[in-house]
Amino acid sequence: MKRATALIAGAAAAALVLSGCGGSADTAGVTSFDIAVSNASEPYSIPWLVGKDQGFFAKRGVTIGEIVPGKGGGTTVRNMLSGDLPMADVGFTSVLESSEAGTPLTVVAGATQSVYGLDFYTLAGNTRVQTINDVHKWAYTNPQSVTQALSYILPKVAGATQDIERVSSGGAGEGVALLEAGSVDVAVVPPSVVAKTGKFRVVVSSADHLKKFQQSVITTTPEFAERNPDTVKAVVAGYAEAVDFIRANPAKAAQLYADYIDIDVAAATTIVEKAISYDNWGAGFDAEAIQQAVDAQRLAMNRTDLKFCDLFQKTYLPANVPATLPAECEGTR
Repeated sequence: MKRATALIAGAAAAALVLSGCGGSADTAGVTSFDIAVSNASEPYSIPWLVGKDQGFFAKRGVTIGEIVPGKGGGTTVRNMLSGDLPMADVGFTSVLESSEAGTPLTVVAGATQSVYGLDFYTLAGNTRVQTINDVHKWAYTNPQSVTQALSYILPKVAGATQDIERVSSGGAGEGVALLEAGSVDVAVVPPSVVAKTGKFRVVVSSADHLKKFQQSVITTTPEFAERNPDTVKAVVAGYAEAVDFIRANPAKAAQLYADYIDIDVAAATTIVEKAISYDNWGAGFDAEAIQQAVDAQRLAMNRTDLKFCDLFQKTYLPANVPATLPAECEGTR
């Protein structure tokens, strides 16, 4: 329980930051701001890039400025709160932990609803680690992150029974460094890195075990949502339109992404097309994806009474996206 206590303490610190930050995030009529995005160099950023480029936010009266990157986990929540950023595309598991610690957050839309991009790799020359059953030191990015939750649920669903030591690397790049140093058996290696080199070999393909998983959500504070409902609706609707555009125009989306992270267009195209095949992005609420993420976080936190239903607010969703929550939320809204 020491691990869970430490994580909750960190999230509580973020709540204190919120209480003292004031600024634009707590005022009405905000229509121009930066957006915090977990691991912005990865596919999380693509709908935001498309929405900005195609004017899907601007035509609804909202200007999205910079995409402010996080490193996953509670770091992106803290970026949103301490940086006075009113909205964020943030890991759902970190929202769960932060909410448990008393940080006021509201989930206004889905975002990333698959495990694409969260495969765990070893070095190509490591012959000892071949399958999930060979993993004894497993690196995840940060506390409260989706990768931490996956390090618990993937061995369970795969039937792996060996002892596993879980190591917080501090970020995806840091996890790669631990792999190269031989300090861990597996770590998540982002698609943008895999696209540039053949030095890694996948050991655990998350999609082999989990079809849907709510990786990230669009979140804000209750105060900002209540005072700026039209702005929130505009952002969510713009995101939804961007997702539709990506599906219809993968080449254009890939070009934007390639330019943004400076990779080959062919590699970016592969990433975008794979993400589409996994139904990676969605502005709506998907009950199966949400439930799978909650189950994973309950394992990571070693508790079964984790509450989450009241985090979701359907008010801000456009009419053309799904709005289904898990069965356990029925009768609680």
